[in-house]
Amino acid sequence: MAPSAPRKNNNMNLLIPTATGIEAVVERQLYMLGYRDAKAHFGRISVADCTWKDVARLNMFLRSGERVLVQLATFAAKTFDELFEGVRTVPWHELLTPDARVTVITKTVNSVLFAHNAIQSIGKKAVVAEVTPHFGSLTEDGAEYVVELALRDDVVSVNLDTTGAGLHKRGYRPLTYTAPLKETTAAALIDLSVWNPDKMFTDLFCGSGTMCIEAALKALKIAPGRNRDFAFMDWDCVPDDVYDLAEQEADDVRVLRKLNIVGGDINPKAIELANACAKNAGVADCVKFNLRNATDFVTKQSYGVNISNPPYGERIGDLKEVQATTKAMGRLYKTLDNWNFYFLSPYEMFERDFGRRADKKRYIFNAGIKCSYYAFNGKKPTK
Repeated sequence: MAPSAPRKNNNMNLLIPTATGIEAVVERQLYMLGYRDAKAHFGRISVADCTWKDVARLNMFLRSGERVLVQLATFAAKTFDELFEGVRTVPWHELLTPDARVTVITKTVNSVLFAHNAIQSIGKKAVVAEVTPHFGSLTEDGAEYVVELALRDDVVSVNLDTTGAGLHKRGYRPLTYTAPLKETTAAALIDLSVWNPDKMFTDLFCGSGTMCIEAALKALKIAPGRNRDFAFMDWDCVPDDVYDLAEQEADDVRVLRKLNIVGGDINPKAIELANACAKNAGVADCVKFNLRNATDFVTKQSYGVNISNPPYGERIGDLKEVQATTKAMGRLYKTLDNWNFYFLSPYEMFERDFGRRADKKRYIFNAGIKCSYYAFNGKKPTK
C-alpha cells in the first residue's frame, strides 16, 4: 500500500481491532451498518473505501469493536533505516497541525524489529522529519494524534487512532467496580445470544450493571458512542460536519419501547453503582436492579434469557465458591427449562458442575483471561 494521507474526500482503509473470539460479531455489526465487504485478519477487521464520514459513523455505532484506525501505509522493514523512510513517506503535514502532540505506540509479532522503545523513537523522528520543511518543529501543545506502528512478519502498518479512549468507554461508567466486564464484550455476548427485546432479560450477577445496560442500549437503538468524544473531533484535517452527521443519525434511529430487563447482585455498592450507570446511559426507566442472591431468582415469565459473568477463582472468590455457584445455577436452570442461560467463565469444570453439557461453547478473552461462553438452550416459544 502506497503511503498517502486521507484528505477530506479521499477513500481510506480502516482497521477495527477486536477482542479474541468476537471477530465474527464485529463483522456482523459492520454488515448491519452497511459495510458488506469487511474482512477479518489477525484480530482486526478491515473496511476499505471509507471516508471521514465512515470514521465518525463507526466510532458512533460500533458496539463491540475496540477502536477505529486509519491505515495510512504498509511497507516491508527489516532495518531501522527502512522503518524511518517508510514512516517519513507518509504526508504527515496534510494530517497534523504545527501544535500536534504525536504519540507513537507499537505492536510487534514475528519481526526482526521488536524493540518497542527504539521503534517508537524512530517513528516519531520520521514524523517530525516529514513535517519540519512544511511548518517547522512541532510545538506539541495541541490536539493529540496517536500513531500505531504495527509490525507483523517484517511488514509495517502505519495506523492513526481516531478513537482516543477505547470504544468500551461509553461515558456512562465513570467509576470502577471489582472485575468489571468491558462494555464491548458485554455487547458481543448479547449479540451471540437468542435474546430479543420481546423477551425478559436478566443478569443474575450484574455487578455494575454493564450487561443489562448494554441490552437496553441495543433494544432502544441508542448509539454506544452518543455520549462521548473522539480523538478525530479535534483534528483540522477532518471535515467539520462528519461528527454532526453521525450524531444526527444516532438521534434519528432511536426508538422507544417497553423492556423487561432485570439485574441482581448481593453487593449493595454494586446495585448503587448499577443504578447510577443506568441513569448516565439514559436507560434508568428500562432496567431494574435488585439486591438479591442469584439463587433466589423467581419469575412468572415463561421465556427469557439470562447472560451472566459470574464470579470465578482468577477474578473473585475461591474455587469452592465457584463450584457451589455453578451447581446452584444448574439447579435454577432446571426450574426455568424454557429459558436460555448463558455464562462467561474460565472455570474448566463448569459443564460438569452445572449438570449438563452446553449446547454451544466458544472461547472469548475477558480482561486477558481465556474464558468459555456457555450456552444452555431452553425450549423454543410456541408460535
